[in-house]
Amino acid sequence: MMKTLNAMLASLALAIPATSQALDIYAFARGGAAYTAVKGTEAVNPFIALPAAPSDNNPATFQGSMGIANLNNDHSVAVGAFGAGFVVNPNFRLELEGSFQKESDYQIDVSLGWQAESGPFKTTLLGTAHNRISIESEVYLLKAYYDFPLNKHLVPYVMAGTGYAKNKASGVQNFSDNANWNEKWDDHSSNEMAWTVGLGLSYIFSKHLALDLGVEHRNLGDWELKNMPTTGDESIKGKLESTTLLMGLRYHF
Repeated sequence: MMKTLNAMLASLALAIPATSQALDIYAFARGGAAYTAVKGTEAVNPFIALPAAPSDNNPATFQGSMGIANLNNDHSVAVGAFGAGFVVNPNFRLELEGSFQKESDYQIDVSLGWQAESGPFKTTLLGTAHNRISIESEVYLLKAYYDFPLNKHLVPYVMAGTGYAKNKASGVQNFSDNANWNEKWDDHSSNEMAWTVGLGLSYIFSKHLALDLGVEHRNLGDWELKNMPTTGDESIKGKLESTTLLMGLRYHF
């Protein structure tokens, strides 16, 4: 993480225009919480149950797509961020930020079955695969801020940024009809394009110190689990998003 952040800080230094005036450069540290959610989840398994013909006595075998019977898809976790920036003018500033989002925990249940007879609606339900999945993220963003100074202390702002996220997924699967089934997915990491938009309020204590409080929507790209050594023929994937609240201090040199 430090190696990546150092490279980003070097890029920021190269982006600073040459000027004879002193630059307003600052460093910051922030902490807060992220309300995370997985979206667009897909499950692949050769034993995914086909939907039964719906009727009063024969409801659909599963709800949702790709055999997903139930999805507990949101969680709140801690986030820490740090980095550096510089003030271009009284209204515009740029930042490079590295942040770490702790593991978010989800449960994705998949209905499994076996086609006992020919035809699309002749499926015997075998049971449900309960997948307990955790995803943690390292996020690196170049962020642009537009400030709206109200007075010498209060400064509302809007922000947009882009970069990438490293999403690491891990998981364990249990099976409803086999108490001894407790199998671990292979861990999987992926580097994904990420973006964020947000707004907030800064309180300026002095020319050196400011307090920032902001809320962001972050799209952190895809996550995936694509191999369970016991079976080798399953995968689960989706997208990761968060609503993130961050508060912290920045020090202007």
